[in-house]
Amino acid sequence: MDERTTGDGDTAGVGGGGGRRRRALAARRVRAALAGGLAAALVAGWLVIRAGDDADTDSDAAKRYCWGAWSQGEKPLRFNNDNRAFRETAPTPERPRGSCTITTSWDNGIDEVHEKISVSYGTAPKDAKKRRVWLAELFAGAGDQLPEGLPGFVSEGSATLVLPEKCDVDGRPSVVTVSGVQSDGKDDTATLPEDVSIEPWEVGQLLVDVANRGMEKAGCAPEKPLGFTAPIPPGYVPDDTFVTGYSSGACRIDGLRPASGGGEGSGKGLDSAVGPVSDDLQTCVVRWYDTVAARLTMTAHPRLVKLFDGLTGSAPPARGWRGQGFMDADGALVRIRCAGRTTVMSMERTDVADDTPFATPSRIFPVYAAAVAKRLGCAAVTPHGDSI
Repeated sequence: MDERTTGDGDTAGVGGGGGRRRRALAARRVRAALAGGLAAALVAGWLVIRAGDDADTDSDAAKRYCWGAWSQGEKPLRFNNDNRAFRETAPTPERPRGSCTITTSWDNGIDEVHEKISVSYGTAPKDAKKRRVWLAELFAGAGDQLPEGLPGFVSEGSATLVLPEKCDVDGRPSVVTVSGVQSDGKDDTATLPEDVSIEPWEVGQLLVDVANRGMEKAGCAPEKPLGFTAPIPPGYVPDDTFVTGYSSGACRIDGLRPASGGGEGSGKGLDSAVGPVSDDLQTCVVRWYDTVAARLTMTAHPRLVKLFDGLTGSAPPARGWRGQGFMDADGALVRIRCAGRTTVMSMERTDVADDTPFATPSRIFPVYAAAVAKRLGCAAVTPHGDSI
């Protein structure tokens, strides 16, 4: 008897025996399909029930935001889970810029309070004037330096991390920032949620988490994720080369005070907030009667120094100065070799500085630069050395 193979792979004869075998096989397949369908239905039903259970219990933990860095119900998203909104755009290799915004509000019994956390991933502006403003705002939040050589810092209301060279765009470093603000309709306060802003270490961990996720999305993540385990060092450690008196000098620097001849008590309104004081980073914000008048910064960390590339020019700030830079009505900047490292010192005055004793960078900045150079143990930067 001739035989042929069917499309199903069954061997079928020309006579009636092959037909009976085909009908029997078809019947078995129907029964198997029914059994399989019933099993699939039971499994699907169980999954629906489990999904419903999750929705009532821990679905928050399954939702991740800010490029997958943070889960609902965990820091920093623990606050007011029932009234929260998200908006995010992840960076990509083609477009290495991203943002994430989390907003919430509640009634404290007196006012409606609005709180916002903002995350950004991107590079500094190309335009020199815009970059100066950007840098002044960036370093204004330099309250505590990140440990283990990470190029970044945290404060009560913000945190900043400069990413590895692999993430540079057109020669400019990429930067991740996290910031928070709380408003009651009367005042805006720079702050992160209370359960994370109390400890700088926790703020730093949040910053590193979101930076690692941003780098993954942008396609420039290092083989080993960024991180740290050491405690964040205190903002200031006294030493014998740095004046620590508060009575006459801002930023704990003798001579950094209102000009003489201002009358008795002319320094009464002077105050300052000293940030990190290390070989890598030193910052200070000068206030005059609670108004920010100037921001002063020194950095020798290579990744932080890179942020200032293209701003200093090739000439010294003034006659007799060492290095390259400028001094103008809005501030000052100098780039020098100091103790074997490329170092940048800068000053940015604010718009309200005209009404303060810090209106003239050419008088204030040399005092700062001389004091910092002495502390670091490098050659004199200003014409007067460290005797200002």
